[in-house]
Amino acid sequence: MDRSKLSSESHRFIEKLRLYLFSQGIEQSDIEEVADNLAQQLYEMEQNNEPIEQITDKSPQEYLDILKEEAKKTKKTADKSISWLIPYILIGAIIFMVFGDVLRGVLYGEIVAYSFFRILSTVVIGLLFIAGSAFAVRYTSKNQLSGSKEYMILAIPAAISMLLFIAAYFMDGYVETSLVTIQSLGNMILLGIVTVIAILLSVWAKTWILPVILIAWNFPPLILENTPLGVDMQAFLSIILTVLIVGAYIYLEFQEEQQG
Repeated sequence: MDRSKLSSESHRFIEKLRLYLFSQGIEQSDIEEVADNLAQQLYEMEQNNEPIEQITDKSPQEYLDILKEEAKKTKKTADKSISWLIPYILIGAIIFMVFGDVLRGVLYGEIVAYSFFRILSTVVIGLLFIAGSAFAVRYTSKNQLSGSKEYMILAIPAAISMLLFIAAYFMDGYVETSLVTIQSLGNMILLGIVTVIAILLSVWAKTWILPVILIAWNFPPLILENTPLGVDMQAFLSIILTVLIVGAYIYLEFQEEQQG
């Protein structure tokens, strides 16, 4: 920004800070970036008639210490906002796999069966996902990383777990293990359990995207099955309805955030 718009007091403090950073062996490009950010902050404070003395009366070292503390607080807040995704994604994925099966079991009296291999692989992959995500959060919190690198590291456990889930799904047909069957009463109980968990998880995470996806994915096909439409048309309309329902929810959420 044009520093000629700043007061002499702001100018003096910026020059003191630049000189201090130079004495610490900081690169010139980094010095100018810090100086520009400070100049913008001081300019806004002067325009709003805020006392710049809360900054200029400090030493350069004290000012830098404040910046470090603010950066740490921001980092902790970001870590908390990311860490809630770990159980949400894991539990949400399991609920997504089970909900449709038990719903059809309740509505049509179908027997739901899961192989021991599928149950065991889901538990193992879930534990690996939790461990990997915890390590990723801990690593990013201890190291200074750019935003893109941080999100890339945090996405690695989710991507690996997704591939393992897909691999386990296809291997399930080739691995012979005993079956765990769930009949009518069990379907009703399990449907009630996963529904309650989905609601409680959504209240805790403060987002209803999971119930919306469950409704959008499972109910359009069930409704369209009772129409005279052909199978291909039912599948096409089901996809359209799913996209519209989820898209409408995301749009309404975005509008609410904009207004808030």
